[in-house]
Amino acid sequence: MKMIFYAKPDQSYREHVEAVYHAWKEVVKYKKKLICRLASIFSFTEEDFLQGSLLTVVLHDIGKMIEPFQSIMEAKKHNKKVDYRKNYRHELASIAFILAALNKINENRDITFPFELFAVASHHRRLDTDLTAFEREKLSKLPNFCKNGIKEALQTAEEIFSLENYPFPELDEERLINVNGLKYLIKTISLLPKFIQRENPRKIRVVYSLMKGILHYADWYGSAGISVDYSVENTPEDIISNIKTRCMEKGIIFNGLREFQKSVGSYRGNLIVIAPTGSGKTEASLLWALNNSKDLGSSKIIYLLPTMATANSMWLRLAEIFGSERVGLTHSSSNLMFREEEEKMEFEKEVTSTRNMLFDRAFIRPVTVATIDQLLNTGFNSEHWAVKEINAANAVIIMDEIHAYDGWTMGLIFSSIKHYAELGARFLLMSASMPCYLIDLLKECLDDAAVIKDTELLNEQRSTYWVKPYFIDEAYNEIEQAVLSEHKVLVVVNTVDKCQQLTEKFKVFNPVCLHSRFILKDRKEIEKNIDNARFVIATQIVEVSLDIDFDWLFTECAPPDAIVQRAGRVNRYRDPKRDSRVIIYKAGHKSERIYNPLNDKELLERTFRTFNKSPRNMKEKDLLDVIEEVYDDYDIRLSEAFQQARDQFHVCQKNRLCILDNRLTEDELEKTRLSRYETISVIPLCFYNEVKSLPAGERKWYEVKIPYWFARKYARMEDGLLFCDLKYDRNLGAFLKEDQGPLFL
Repeated sequence: MKMIFYAKPDQSYREHVEAVYHAWKEVVKYKKKLICRLASIFSFTEEDFLQGSLLTVVLHDIGKMIEPFQSIMEAKKHNKKVDYRKNYRHELASIAFILAALNKINENRDITFPFELFAVASHHRRLDTDLTAFEREKLSKLPNFCKNGIKEALQTAEEIFSLENYPFPELDEERLINVNGLKYLIKTISLLPKFIQRENPRKIRVVYSLMKGILHYADWYGSAGISVDYSVENTPEDIISNIKTRCMEKGIIFNGLREFQKSVGSYRGNLIVIAPTGSGKTEASLLWALNNSKDLGSSKIIYLLPTMATANSMWLRLAEIFGSERVGLTHSSSNLMFREEEEKMEFEKEVTSTRNMLFDRAFIRPVTVATIDQLLNTGFNSEHWAVKEINAANAVIIMDEIHAYDGWTMGLIFSSIKHYAELGARFLLMSASMPCYLIDLLKECLDDAAVIKDTELLNEQRSTYWVKPYFIDEAYNEIEQAVLSEHKVLVVVNTVDKCQQLTEKFKVFNPVCLHSRFILKDRKEIEKNIDNARFVIATQIVEVSLDIDFDWLFTECAPPDAIVQRAGRVNRYRDPKRDSRVIIYKAGHKSERIYNPLNDKELLERTFRTFNKSPRNMKEKDLLDVIEEVYDDYDIRLSEAFQQARDQFHVCQKNRLCILDNRLTEDELEKTRLSRYETISVIPLCFYNEVKSLPAGERKWYEVKIPYWFARKYARMEDGLLFCDLKYDRNLGAFLKEDQGPLFL
């Protein structure tokens, strides 16, 4: 009876490799234009690349033919306990075969870099200079191979090569089963500096990410046993239908697309969009995305936002249009499912949730909604960067609320846009408040970008503006009167402490309190119901992409673009009969800690003065004039943070020798956002009994971010979880008091 060798507990080796091959063919079909474009840019032949890519597919798992791996498969099939410590990383056992085959294929080629070897070596674990993912293997001997298994693996590889009309090289299997692949990997990594000297470093990184990304893609889909779902097939009519439905739900008459939406939706190419809140720019951007996606050969759509809350909200909107299974969501807290340790996952029969998690994180869904950080961290060679990079390289990318970043993050955005645009991605960059210096910056990295403004709405007025020469703490009677007059009232302040204090002060009116210091579970519930609330006290987290509508806004002074965003939450649909007001108060004493991205100590005071001398009945375009006046003579490109960040990707990639992975904590500057103080996620101690019995993945619902200095004083590990002894109220969030004293007993 012929012995069956397994790659997964429910998938024989041959079945797995054939499934990966079929997925590879589908992926290559969708990536055809990208491969051709990169071949032209970096001077390699499409044929040579595809043969090398196919080689990684047919040999990436040949190392699973070692005896320890097959023993684990046998145990898993019979539900026996597995000791993973006896395993040996199969990708290391594959290296000798991939290198031998590569050398024979390349005998008559002028190829100087072993992309295939590195792609196979890193297709499960991070690959860094010290090979920290393979500490066990450094102390282990190469295990014995199943000789009949090697014969089957090579025969499978040869048959697949013949299907693509490639000759498969003859390999000396008797010699190769005794070759320690780890030693070859160490030696090849030591040669990386010489390879980089001989080759264009950018070519090495881009071509490597393409080859590794395609292997990941094919392996994940082949393991999941599903067909590749690459891009959406929706039409502009689907977007229009969704607009009609949303208008009906909100009691708004839909008279067809506005001229602004038609202009944006029909434009082919890179685009900068400036339009007031409530102008329908989200729907316009989706129309643009569908049309430009077709131009690129049915590419993916990536929608990027500044915060997790806005990303969650946008995911719900896009899931209505495209279907929840076709829209990915990725940010630091998007996955709250139980996550097995990486090695254990490799052997599990049920991998659906794992594959879903990977698909979301790697931009594999046809549409992905993410925070901007998820694109930026590819420049730091962070987790799954190669797959994300090849998906972004031929995607249409929408960056919403592009104004909302400081000099550091904007420097990273600048470098990312230039990089991906050169590879073929198309961008739509939009905001309601975009000063000229920002438009100039964006046109510098996208020199062919057009600018479209919603001139119709910019000429409209929707609120009156009132400036008060005192602090919002002194406005109790004014706010009280607005609430008692049954206006729908929004209060926005600059700090969490002030938000909590005012909520307590107005508790008789049951205001909704919203800020960043709630556990995820409570914040989600608040955000879900905020649109129906009549009195909300919040911080700046309400400024971007939340579809909320109030009558009166009471706000502390903030930078002018932030004020415009806050004002966009008032009279959202521009009812001329509505008494809508924006009342601006002096900035509180701690506001400068929050709002000083430009190292400009006069920013808030200058903003206050400019609004104070402006007319009360300002149109939307007048607000843009305020922004221009406040930021007059400012150019973010001259800021130290921008200049340093603009070059940081190059520094990081040079340190990683182009292709090696980031160990996440290696450099304090390898961050997508800089903060005046570090934060850390903790679980308030009051939830100890509630959390300790929950599955690991659900515990994240109880996390809240607090300053690291506070956690050092009041947090500690309990049962493997980081709890913090702080006061927590479900209606007010977490309180930080330096003098509270430790409550741990």
